[in-house]
Amino acid sequence: MPELVAILEAKREKDHTDRKFLGALQGVDIDKGTSADAQDEWERIKAKAFSKGKSNNPNDIVSLNGAAAKRAGFGIGEGLDYEVID
Repeated sequence: MPELVAILEAKREKDHTDRKFLGALQGVDIDKGTSADAQDEWERIKAKAFSKGKSNNPNDIVSLNGAAAKRAGFGIGEGLDYEVID
């Protein structure tokens, strides 16, 4: 699964680079409208999806489990357990 995610991310990055180049040929900067807020929102959405709705904070350990936790150096789902305190 990590290999598929890496392939998908690389393909998206290549497509974005291609579109950016074609836009630059026409005098359009497609990155002009992007901001750090949009990136932060994307990270919050990913965290919520990975934590199965438990957290929308990308820095929360709950958003890391399985293979993503292993890549981040944690072991949630790999022998390390956690407890959510409300």
